Amino acid sequence: MKLFRCLLVVGLVASGLTAMGEAVAHPRDEMWPGKAGPIIRNETTISELREWFGPPNSRRVVRVACVRVIRARWDGLQVYAERNGDRTVGAIFVRNRALESSEHGELRIHTRRGLRVGDRHRKLRRLYPNAAPIAHGGHIHYRLKNGRFNSYMMGKVVDGRVVQLESWPFEFC
Repeated sequence: MKLFRCLLVVGLVASGLTAMGEAVAHPRDEMWPGKAGPIIRNETTISELREWFGPPNSRRVVRVACVRVIRARWDGLQVYAERNGDRTVGAIFVRNRALESSEHGELRIHTRRGLRVGDRHRKLRRLYPNAAPIAHGGHIHYRLKNGRFNSYMMGKVVDGRVVQLESWPFEFC
């Protein structure tokens, strides 16, 4: 009977640790209003991203608000970067649950509360109950967290799933 209790306790502890594995994610993979894992707004450059993720699948100059920026896309990642100077990243969009980097390995981007791309809409609402929905164009944005200098982090929901985590500056103009 004593052996049975010991095995039961060990089994429960092991299953609890396994379930917690996803919740206790690595802090280097955290997303904030000013960063997504190792990608830091106004510091990381397009050339660094090229070293980490390879050449972009798509690179175009697009208009955002009143400025023209470089939009670069990789599998599961999109950034807007300045066209002048060292081409630092201004906005970050994470579209996959995991990103593969040659320098950082597999990045499983998540918010501090554990929200990831692919999670259900109700999990976003449970983790961020005070986030107000902004619905337009067939999807819903939630402003999840405000950062320094009025930067912010958003989650985008389409058809009941989080499809994108975003890190934005206050404005581009």
